[in-house]
Order: sequence, then structure tokens, then C-alpha cells
Amino acid sequence: MITKPKPSIFERIKTQIHGRKPFVLYSEFNQNVIKALLQTDSNCYQTSRFNESGFVFAPFDLKNQPTYIIPKSFSESLEFNLESKSASFLSSQNSKSNAEVHINLIKKAIKSIKETELEKVVLARIGEIEFLNINILDMFCTVAKAYPEAYTYFWFHPKTGVWMGASPETLLNIEGHKLQSAAIAGTQIFKDSTEIKWDVKNFEEQTIVTNYLKKTLSKYLKCVNISKSKTIRAGKLLHLKTLLSGTLKSIPNGFKDLLHDVHPTPAVCGTPKKAAMAFIRDYEPIDRSYYSGFLGEIRYHSNPEFQYADLVVNLRCMQLYEKTARLYAGGGITNKSIPENEWEETEAKIQTLKFVF
Repeated sequence: MITKPKPSIFERIKTQIHGRKPFVLYSEFNQNVIKALLQTDSNCYQTSRFNESGFVFAPFDLKNQPTYIIPKSFSESLEFNLESKSASFLSSQNSKSNAEVHINLIKKAIKSIKETELEKVVLARIGEIEFLNINILDMFCTVAKAYPEAYTYFWFHPKTGVWMGASPETLLNIEGHKLQSAAIAGTQIFKDSTEIKWDVKNFEEQTIVTNYLKKTLSKYLKCVNISKSKTIRAGKLLHLKTLLSGTLKSIPNGFKDLLHDVHPTPAVCGTPKKAAMAFIRDYEPIDRSYYSGFLGEIRYHSNPEFQYADLVVNLRCMQLYEKTARLYAGGGITNKSIPENEWEETEAKIQTLKFVF
């Protein structure tokens, strides 16, 4: 009896896309193993209660766009080791961006901050790249290899298309009754050392995010423990990071309510949240879609001891089309912001993924 060789992961991915069946490949923080969840049917599953098990892909605005889930019960799980890949999958590129439009938006935000209750707003933009030829699985392997300290992913769904990213930021990690979250804000370009000084503007941004998470999580945790802030490296960028942790209380619908209260944090939206969301909806010229949303694995269990969630914020990401890639980036604007510097910060963030082109 002749047994056929198992199809390669590349062949499996091609089959999934051709059959319009959702899948996700992902590598967790500081891991060299790629996990895969391949949906076995072409149905489009959504979740709003977050009481299922699977991999979720949620938008920036939970009220206006759906959250999709690849259910564990309708999927095949795989793991494979990350191999070095050559970035020779591209034959040509042309990039587009518009500094003037974004800088004018930043000036409008600073004016609003000085004249209204708005304290901080995060403004996003897109850098667009045109290409001729690409192998997206090779591209993902290149990204995952380049940023082992990040949470890297490659998501396909017929309703969302192809997304890829290398996020530095945990939203929520839950194991049983234990919860951990991270406040990450402030940005500097890495220049050979993490021993650096931070200015008042960056410290204020970090404090805003930390205080928001402390206040929000206190409703759900018996006690909120807060670490000292430290400088972390994410590729060629540096950020300030503070960990928050604690033990979950028993609250009906707790996980769903927790997600809706926490997301979006001031790190991707602003503060006060209502005023920042209103400014973004009124003036930001792009549709963020799933940029600055969240993604990751959830495992629901009737016994809280066995509940699990590992969710990250969808940052340093791009959406891939047939011949175009949209690279997303954002920056926090306060009354101390300098518009030209904020533009340069978004350029540095876009470079995180632009290098693969």
C-alpha cells in the first residue's frame, strides 16, 4: 500500500485560501514554534459574548464591526518549527503616504485637547505599498523570525481578508482566576541601548494608560498589583511597560463585560474614552477596521478554574490585498505633542513591517 506524503503547511494554506476557509498562524511572545488553527468548513462564525473556545479577531470598535472566531470545535490544530526564510519573494515595490494630511489632523487634535475635555487621543494612519509578487507564508515566516520577542500572526478570513502583524502588547492574559495585563505607551527609536531617558510627554502617556487599566480592572479583580515601569524593546523601537495583575472575582458575564470595559485602552484610543472615540469617528480619515482591535486564543470552561485567554492588541500590523499592502500605525497626541515628531513616530512604527518589502 502506497501512502501519500502529508501536504506541506504551504500547500495546506493554499488549500484553505482557495476553499475560503478561515485560518490563523501565530507565534506567541518569545517562542520559536508556529501554531496553526485551520477551520474545517467555510462558515463565518462570529462572537459577541466571548463564551466559546477558539481564536478571536476583534475590531477597534466592537459596537460597529463584528468579531470573528475560528472555533476550536470546527478546526484542526497544528504546530511547526519556524524556519529561516529568505525575503526574496518580492520583485518590486512602490510606497505611498501623506504627511501633510496627518500632521494637520494632529494639529486639530492638539487644538481640541486645549479647548475641550479631551486629554489624549490616538490618531492612526496608513502607509500603502504596491508590489508585484509575494509569497505570504514566506513573508510571515520572515516577520516571525525578525521579531521573536513579539506576538506574530497571519490571519485569513473571507470576511476580513489577510492580516499580518507583530504586536508588542498584551491586552489580557487569563489562566483560571489569575489575570495579567500590560500598559504600554511612549515610543523612542532604539539606538544600541535600553538605558535611556523619557520625557514628560511619554511618562504622562504611560501614566494615563496605567491609571485607566487600574481603575477598570479594580471592578473585576480582588486587588490590582502594579509593577514598576520599565523600558522594553520591540524591534527597532522602545516603549514604557507596566504590568498589572490580580485575582479575578466571580462576576456573571465577567469576561464579556471585562473585554468591553477594557478595550479600547488609552494606548490605542485616548482619554476620556468617549471623547476620544468621538474625535476619531469624526476626524480620522481612515477606517481602522481590525487595526488596534485585539486577537488571540480563548478557551471557555464552565469551571472558572480552567478558563483561559491570551489576547494581544493588533498593533504593528498590515492588511494584504492582491497587489497592495496597507500598513497601519498610530500615535498618542497630548497638549505636549509636536506634530512633525508625531508623524516621524508613525513612520518608525510602519518600518516594523515595511522592512520585509
